[in-house]
This record gives sequence, C-alpha cells and structure tokens, in this order.
Amino acid sequence: MPKSTRKRSSGRVSGRRGRGSATSAVETITRPSQSLPVVILLSVWRWRWELIVLALVAYIVIAHGAAVSGYFESNPLWLNALLIIVLSGWIFTDNLVRRFARNRIWCVITRHRVRACLTEMRTLNWSGNLPFIVGCFSTRTGQVIWLFMRPGLSAEDLENKAETLASACWARTAVITRSTRNAALVRIDIDRRDPLSKQHIVSPLLNDTSDMPEAAVAEDAVMAFLGPEPASEGTTDQPPAKSGSGETRTRTAKTKTTAAVNDGNTVVLGVNGEDVSDYV
Repeated sequence: MPKSTRKRSSGRVSGRRGRGSATSAVETITRPSQSLPVVILLSVWRWRWELIVLALVAYIVIAHGAAVSGYFESNPLWLNALLIIVLSGWIFTDNLVRRFARNRIWCVITRHRVRACLTEMRTLNWSGNLPFIVGCFSTRTGQVIWLFMRPGLSAEDLENKAETLASACWARTAVITRSTRNAALVRIDIDRRDPLSKQHIVSPLLNDTSDMPEAAVAEDAVMAFLGPEPASEGTTDQPPAKSGSGETRTRTAKTKTTAAVNDGNTVVLGVNGEDVSDYV
C-alpha cells in the first residue's frame, strides 16, 4: 500500500511539472498601465480624422438638413439630376479638393495599417508600448510616416521589416531611415506609385534611331553610329638612300593617322586604333 501511494503521488507531481513546462512556453505580452484620461486622449488623437468627418456630417444634417431637402424638393426633377451629374463629375475629375481628400484618406489608411503591422510584429518595449506615430504626410509617390520610438525601442527594431510594412500598407515598397539629428525619430516612406511610369521620355541624342524598330537596331549599328567619323589616311614614304657603290633601300613604315577633335584637342590614332598623339 505505501509503495502504490508513492507511485501515484510521484505521477501526479510529474504531470503537474509537465503542464507547468508547457505553459511556460506561452508568450505573454504586457499591457501598459495607463490612466483613463491618457487612453481617451490617445484614442482621440488616433481617430481624429474620423471624428472630424462625423462631426461635420452631424452638423450639416442637424443645422442644414431641412434647408437642403427643401431646396431639392422645390426644384424640378431635371434640375436635380443635372446638379447631381455636375457634382459627380466634379468629384471624379482631377481638382484640388479631390486630390486633398484622396491624399488624406490614404494617409489615414496608411497610419492605421502601420500601427496594426507594428502590433503584429511585436514592436513593443518591455512596458508594452508601441512607437508613437507623430504624423503621416502625403508625397508624390505615396506617404511618409514619422515614428517616435519610445524608451526601449530604436531603429534597429525595424531592421528587415520594410517588406512586411509594404505588404501591410498595400504598397509597392517601403524604405525605413533614421533621422540624423535624433535617433528616436524614424521615417518610413511608403511608395505606392511611380510618377515616371506613364511618361515617355525621348532622348534627342537618338533622333536617327528613335523611329526604327528595336530589331533593326543592332549593336554594330549603334557602335558605328556612336564611333568617330572616318578621317583621311596619310602615308609617308621616304626615297631610298644611296651610299657608296651599293644601294640600300630603306623603307619607312606606313603610318595611318586619323585625327579626331575632342574638346579642342587633336587626337592621332595609329593603324591599330591606338592613341599615338604623344609620339607625333
């Protein structure tokens, strides 16, 4: 009896130890202990653009909703349809207001996506705080985001994370750079479009071959077009020298000279195309 009780108790202890070792492998994330006013202020800052839009819509509906509905009811149907068509055309055409609204919408989306990506990548300090997003601004190729790294975080925590951020933001590429003045400031450039992709640049240096098909322009033709112009060949022959009774002919080597002007300097080329200006 005592032996059996000891075996059972030892099995229970080993089972508890096994369960304890299994729970120790679970990752735990600490949450920052912030007061309620701080949480409210951070939430208002994070959702400020959404709150502004909701406030404007509520103001228009409450203050001017009756006037707008009365105006459309007093107008005939064709005039209301014409106003809707004009308003839709103004929204979908390229203008300053449309560009501003589109850029701000993408900035808001990018800021939320970057914050969600930082949360999923566990870019947190030991207190559980994420990097503070200072702001998101629009550029010609996309958006740029400025991060203020909390104590315990640095730009090294974002190394090799550019592709992950680009995938999270639905962008082409992402470039992460650290500020040279302050190590706590990190810049993330989100590139969504290439401004030169729709522009066809024609070089004036290829006027003779720009209209030709690519198959007709061979490498030899391009090199011949870019090579120097052929110059006249000069030959120098000396008469044979006579000495005493015997005649000895001395034939000088023929030297082909080609002169090409380059930046005001004369270059003399030999038979093999070597520069022999220093020997002439």
